[in-house]
Amino acid sequence: MLVTNQPNRIFLKNWRQALKLDEAQHLDTFDRYGNLYGAAVPVTLDRAARAGALRDGDLVVMSGFAHAGDFAAAAAVRWNGAS
Repeated sequence: MLVTNQPNRIFLKNWRQALKLDEAQHLDTFDRYGNLYGAAVPVTLDRAARAGALRDGDLVVMSGFAHAGDFAAAAAVRWNGAS
């Protein structure tokens, strides 16, 4: 699963195509919330977890980009939703 910031529909499509992911593998809240800037990754991750879109053992890659790539961060975690 890929969770990114949600700057606009074009960026989301380009990232998904570049990584050869289908839409179900790139979590998306843009239509619901628009551009949440820095809050997009945690909000989108929370929505996915609450909806049951993440299964134990899934590799979840979270990333954010800003200023045309001047700032970037990413993390990959193995999802374990058990509390």
